[in-house]
Amino acid sequence: MEVKSQIFDVEAATFEETVIKGSSDRVIVVDFWAPWCGPCKTLGPMLEEVVAALGPSVALAKVNVDDNQELATAFRVQGIPAVKVVMDGKLVDEFTGALPKDQIEALLRKHVPEAPASEAENLEELINQGGSYLDTGDLTSAEALYRQALAQDEEAFGALVGLARIRLMQGRADEVRELVSGIEQGNLEYDQGQALLTQLEFRGTCESAGGRQVCAERVLAEPDNLEARFTFGCCAAVEGDYETALKEWFAVVTADKNFRQGAAKDALVSVFHLLGRNHPAVGDYPKQLYRVLY
Repeated sequence: MEVKSQIFDVEAATFEETVIKGSSDRVIVVDFWAPWCGPCKTLGPMLEEVVAALGPSVALAKVNVDDNQELATAFRVQGIPAVKVVMDGKLVDEFTGALPKDQIEALLRKHVPEAPASEAENLEELINQGGSYLDTGDLTSAEALYRQALAQDEEAFGALVGLARIRLMQGRADEVRELVSGIEQGNLEYDQGQALLTQLEFRGTCESAGGRQVCAERVLAEPDNLEARFTFGCCAAVEGDYETALKEWFAVVTADKNFRQGAAKDALVSVFHLLGRNHPAVGDYPKQLYRVLY
């Protein structure tokens, strides 16, 4: 199933496909804004929060009017921020200015159908969908769904793990530790949280070596340099590129299973715990690792 972003930027070239056609199966809220607009900076975060809370049946498309004057003209935008609500390719509602959050929510709820309980209240579905967004690199939509899950159950540990993964990719180490500390021991998610703490060490390893680009150049220049390949894998993992990370670490283990006293093996296992054995990036690596080690 295709994963659609819930909050995204849109330009004239993509507007027809993402907004006009895209509004056939969900409500599209179009936010006309500009970087220099003070009220836009107030309204933007409120819109994102309201849309995220309403769930996947509504999306937010953000249009920078400085770069898309033709769209602003087509929608008769005379002042910003201007918000247009589109359903089935038609304008059904609108407002101008930074309205209070409760008024925005009331206006949008008129157009958003109540989702069935199996969709709106299923924590597992919210967390899984958040993971799908995360795997495609859409951190904003992933975070929105994880926060929906936590709003329903503050002990939705899978959502805490997801948020911690996002914070890791954003380089916000203290928040990773804080989120992981809220996961009770004895749960599957506890092991995933500990794996994320291990990945904080990967970030330190990567940064000490000069970052991903420098490490990639070292691997190209010295493909047999196990230290370079291990470090490059650490950089990839921190950015969420687990396919590359697993490939590099497995190459290191294959060449020397005792490299750094088993550091490459431990790195592989930490990602197995984090992603789960059924994740596409993990694939047959657990079986291959077993064959190499034993």
